[in-house]
Amino acid sequence: MSNKQPPPEPISRQPYQSPNQFWLLTRLPWIKEAGADDNPQAITTSQVSQAWVFAAGGMVLLGALLGNGPLFALGLFLGAALLVAWLWARYCLRNLTVQRRFSQPRAFYGEEITMSQVFTNNKPLPVPWLAVHDEYPGALEISSAAASASSKARVRTLVTTLSLGWYERVTRHYNVRCTARGEHTLGPVDLESGDVFGLFRRTQELATPQTLIVYPRYVPIEQLGITARQPFGDFKATQNLATDPLRLRTIREYAYGDNPRHIHWKASARRGQLQTKLFEPAATPQLFIYCNQDTFARIWEGLDPQSLELTITVAASLANYGLEEGYMVGLRVNSFSPHSDMQVKINPSRNPEQFTRILEALARVRGWSGAPMEELLEAERRNLPRGATLVVVTAVISDDMLNVLTAIRRAGHPVTLVDTVGSRRTVSQREVSSEALRSYGIDYYRIEAIGQAASIEKLTF
Repeated sequence: MSNKQPPPEPISRQPYQSPNQFWLLTRLPWIKEAGADDNPQAITTSQVSQAWVFAAGGMVLLGALLGNGPLFALGLFLGAALLVAWLWARYCLRNLTVQRRFSQPRAFYGEEITMSQVFTNNKPLPVPWLAVHDEYPGALEISSAAASASSKARVRTLVTTLSLGWYERVTRHYNVRCTARGEHTLGPVDLESGDVFGLFRRTQELATPQTLIVYPRYVPIEQLGITARQPFGDFKATQNLATDPLRLRTIREYAYGDNPRHIHWKASARRGQLQTKLFEPAATPQLFIYCNQDTFARIWEGLDPQSLELTITVAASLANYGLEEGYMVGLRVNSFSPHSDMQVKINPSRNPEQFTRILEALARVRGWSGAPMEELLEAERRNLPRGATLVVVTAVISDDMLNVLTAIRRAGHPVTLVDTVGSRRTVSQREVSSEALRSYGIDYYRIEAIGQAASIEKLTF
């Protein structure tokens, strides 16, 4: 799934042709523009620069008192140089833009993409030196020796130093390895620059938020002893799907409860017994995958990342398998969608983009801010389509959840419960009896990969 391309040049420079370049050349660089950030408090000085300022003032004062012309002129020259340096530092970050670009905004787990930093100096004043500190999530791996730890938790900093001429654009490229599922936000960017002598410095923070979505892992599923047309269990639902009377599948002996209108009279006359028609389903079977983001029975116990990643990997693998088997696959997660108070809900579909929607929704699951899974199941169990199949993937199993699943099974929906164990901390203290669940018609499977959620190669049920 990784599209490897030849690495681009690490640094590229090119002149930046502004449409108003000639007009800007006719203006002084220190003329303030409307809406520009002009905070003089952002300029910092050092003890060396303060000493030079006092020295220039002292030369001018002594030269005037003593009537020493050369000393007075030297003080004026030094003062003028310091003024130019101060103005240079004041306006060095004016019309300086920083952009961050990815070769693709979405990537698969383990894939390597390219990130480019584009620096544009759109003014006639060169930037002799520029120090850039770009923050990025520590879960991502950037192949650069300039990456260092940050003072913030789970955040690293990419340090870049360069110089920019007037109307110049510099681009630097880095390889990013996507080693963690999630919606990763990069930024802000801290800029620091100053005059050519380094006497005065100016700092500025740019928000530049940018998001990179890394899809979760999904692996092949091996079904041992289970037929291909019933991928999540061999129990047949008591309620059949709606049938198409124009698509005859086979005939069998008439049984009590069969529709009299479906009696095959010619076959009944030949065999001497009533025969009834069986038709092909009129609709594609629907599969609902319920992914439980909780890893402990009580929310205040915290979150186990390994169990959560294993649960999401299993849910993504089941969605991929269901779509390949011809199911209309939908997803429910007891987690709120980003920037919304609605829980993750993707209706069943066989659209070619359905798997991408499911992966993107699972990538955004963070393991907090949601309702218990048993409440979600209880709220939707009466609105499930007829004949829909349910697969619940969870790292924690409660009595309330089992009661709701039993009620759903009694309503005629095939139910499968997949118990995921990704860490020893989440091993359930109560034993779940697979025989007891199957007596209620619920298929139960246990996937145990303690500390190996990121390295499993296949799933076996």
